Amino acid sequence: MTAPVKTTITSGTAVGTGEGATAVKVVSSLSKKMAEPGGLTVAAIERRSHERLLSHKHDAMQSVERAVSELEQRTARAMAEPDPELYRITSQMLDLAGFFDTGPLYDAGYSLCELLDVMQSRGRWSPDTVRVHVRALRLILKDDCQLTPHSTSLMEGLRAVLEHARKS
Repeated sequence: MTAPVKTTITSGTAVGTGEGATAVKVVSSLSKKMAEPGGLTVAAIERRSHERLLSHKHDAMQSVERAVSELEQRTARAMAEPDPELYRITSQMLDLAGFFDTGPLYDAGYSLCELLDVMQSRGRWSPDTVRVHVRALRLILKDDCQLTPHSTSLMEGLRAVLEHARKS
């Protein structure tokens, strides 16, 4: 057996060889930039990041609105069989809503995804319980996703519907 190789790390050069291997320390452009003096504070970076994120909120909420409209269209017709698109649409809506403070809207969407999971795993389809969730999403959107006594009552009702689905 060969003795271990002793290495000395020097920026950007081969630092050791042995048994057919060479260790090299790579100095990235990011580490070089971070080593330079100046720049922004973490607080300033966070503030800028938050401002830039908020600049996308209007477009994101329009997409959320379209998703809720599509859920309404899909649940308005007779639904003898589960519609696999309901979960996809709701989870995509949550992907957008999760970036912003959408309070009860996010919670109601998450509850709908859980309900769809429970119904699928138990093999029990209840279109009415899905419609209740979709209607709650619409009502919460109408209240600008604010936490209100109305949305609190809606969320309590959705939790009860979900709990009932889990037990049946």
